[in-house]
Amino acid sequence: MKRYLIVKPSSLGDILHAMPAVSALAKACPDVSVDWVVKPAFADLPPYLPCVRRVILFRDGKLRKPLQFLPEFIRLCSDLRREPYDAVIDLQGLVRSAVIGRLTGCELRCGPATPRERPASKFYTRYLKGHEQPGHAVEINNALMKDFLGRKDLDFSLNLPVNEKSAARAREVVAAAFGGTVPERFAVIAPGARWATKKWPADFFFSVISSLARRDPGLKFLLAGTHDEAEDANEILAKSKNLPVASICGQTSVGELLEAVRLSSLMICNDSGPMHIAAALGVPVVAMFGPTDPALTGPYCEKKSVFIPEIACNRCFLRYCKDSRCHASVDPEAVAEASYNLLMERS
Repeated sequence: MKRYLIVKPSSLGDILHAMPAVSALAKACPDVSVDWVVKPAFADLPPYLPCVRRVILFRDGKLRKPLQFLPEFIRLCSDLRREPYDAVIDLQGLVRSAVIGRLTGCELRCGPATPRERPASKFYTRYLKGHEQPGHAVEINNALMKDFLGRKDLDFSLNLPVNEKSAARAREVVAAAFGGTVPERFAVIAPGARWATKKWPADFFFSVISSLARRDPGLKFLLAGTHDEAEDANEILAKSKNLPVASICGQTSVGELLEAVRLSSLMICNDSGPMHIAAALGVPVVAMFGPTDPALTGPYCEKKSVFIPEIACNRCFLRYCKDSRCHASVDPEAVAEASYNLLMERS
């Protein structure tokens, strides 16, 4: 049996973008066993792939604290060296991910020929070729895996089987939010994002919900995200007192959020982790993009509608901006119409 270590610690979207490549690796090599280095917040995700045997936690928060660094570093090294690997595959392309691979002691350490941080290449013993031109993150990971295996006929289709424990908890949380019953049809609204510039305001989402509710009176709405995004959700909730809107922000793990999204009919969101969950599950997505480029990190699925402000400064990749033209340039009525059309296609 071949044993491989995948190094892709974060973020939620990055991990989901790597999963088709790792799934293809397992299909091409039925006797493969995979361990995955990941941050604790995303530890629920890799085991959705049957080939993943063990998750190794990368607790970077503890590694940044002087008093916790040494014991945490020793623990990490112990986990990485518990048994030998045939190869380490670094799909992150950062210095820290390359160092993690080096700590294993494995002789075959593979990483992108053009990593995101150039010094990372010093820690690789084999360089993997990706796309010559910039492309979507999923396709870049897929290209790296093609080069690793020396094959082009890989099956990159992704099937995420239901995790029964997370699914039961998700149904419980969603049912409680709606008064005791999981709605037959509901749209997930994910108003959060890691960058301020990616976050469309609460008024925008309220307008989308109001307009979509008029078009589809039987549809309910579920606000979802992390504990840090609960404030955004509560602001929308306060504006939506007369609409069928509930919130589970901060009430789920990543795995439970995934299972809640699986129950839904549609996702409406910013460029964020929940968007990538919906795309991986095949749930239709309506997403707003301003500072980032959907060609690189947009929803990787067939049923989607992406809105990009028609202004000269879009795709600026700025995390902060004093100008709100980006958000004001997307019409909530158009977003509601696109959402309704996707719902009708699915019904």
